[in-house]
Amino acid sequence: MLELRRNMAHLLLGSFFAFLVVTLPHELVIACNGLLISALLISSFLYQKHKIALLTWLFTRFDRPGKFTAKGAIIFFVGTLIAVLLFPPLIAALSILVLAISDSLATIAGHYAGKHIVFGKKTIEGTLVFFACTLVILVFFSVAPIKALLIALIVSATELVTPTYLDDNLTIPFATGLLLSLPIFV
Repeated sequence: MLELRRNMAHLLLGSFFAFLVVTLPHELVIACNGLLISALLISSFLYQKHKIALLTWLFTRFDRPGKFTAKGAIIFFVGTLIAVLLFPPLIAALSILVLAISDSLATIAGHYAGKHIVFGKKTIEGTLVFFACTLVILVFFSVAPIKALLIALIVSATELVTPTYLDDNLTIPFATGLLLSLPIFV
């Protein structure tokens, strides 16, 4: 149940943030992203040192147990910050949507229905869900179907083989934004 809660929060917050990227001024988006990362770092520190009730409630319901509280959320927002800093708003928003939706649904599918492990904890079922979601997102937002297919294949492969020490919350938005930006894909 924890994975479902975590990934639904990942999906909803990421989708909302992608909306903000295309509606708010660029500087405000960067500031909000920086504030979120700072707030998560401070919350993690406070939780580890003082066990504040609200933070305990949040982290026990939405965070994997571990030494570094809120690690996933922090890295997620660092990944969105990279997209916002490197790419124009529409490309950044699409990159964040792929991270938020495709990665979340792939994790849920892999966790609850995955039977065929490929790399580490990654499953064929999760990778197929990631690919399908990415393709739908890109085509829905008017990326040419062949271009969307190629990008979905490459980003799915990137998500699949990203080593755990690097984290796919960093590689997915970067790879998606880079591929959407390349002249060969225009």
